[in-house]
Amino acid sequence: MTEAWAREFSEAIEIPAGAKYIVLSGVGALPSNPDAEPHTIAQFGDTRAQTKSVLDQISHILGSKGYALGDVVAVQAIFVGDPANNGKPDYEGFSSVYLEYFGSKTQPNLPTRTRSQVVGLVEPGWLVEVTVTAAKTA
Repeated sequence: MTEAWAREFSEAIEIPAGAKYIVLSGVGALPSNPDAEPHTIAQFGDTRAQTKSVLDQISHILGSKGYALGDVVAVQAIFVGDPANNGKPDYEGFSSVYLEYFGSKTQPNLPTRTRSQVVGLVEPGWLVEVTVTAAKTA
């Protein structure tokens, strides 16, 4: 594939026998605007802001369990349509932030990745929810 997005993930990753792994539950953004109406996109920010919040939280959770972003082998990102993007997910906004965390000079590893769109997420103000699996040799 020659599309830019096709270089944002690995096609497959084999986890060696004996490796330990952790699976995180879905993580959504923390409120970024406490003055906004609760449960709105304005309270959580656009896709870029939400993606940064989510990936920062994931990094913190992994770190607290002895893992790092470089250990992530799989990412599942679930989106809802963004009213500011004609009801479509802002995949470009997501990718622009995602590439600061994965496939960067400071963290070059690229996990596998699945992106999908759903009708709604549990928090009405969320535009994206992410779950990851991380693995490392014991």
